[in-house]
Amino acid sequence: MFRKLRLKKEIKACIARIEKTEKLRTRSQAALLEAILTHQSPDDADVDYFNRYTAIIDEERDKMHALKKELADLK
Repeated sequence: MFRKLRLKKEIKACIARIEKTEKLRTRSQAALLEAILTHQSPDDADVDYFNRYTAIIDEERDKMHALKKELADLK
C-alpha cells in the first residue's frame, strides 16, 4: 500500500519536473525556430541549451515510464 502511494508521488514529481524543464527549454526553442525561419545559423549556446534540456526531459520521461510500469506490476 505504502509502496503504491510512494510510486504515485514520485510519478507526480516527475511530471512536475518535466513541465518545469519544458518551460526552460522554450526560450532556446524559440531562438532556434527564429534562426530557421530567417535562414540564419542558430547560436551555439541556444543549440547547447536546447539539447541539454531535451536530454533532461528524456531521462525524466524514461524514469516516469519505469515508475508507471512498476506501479502497474503491483496492481
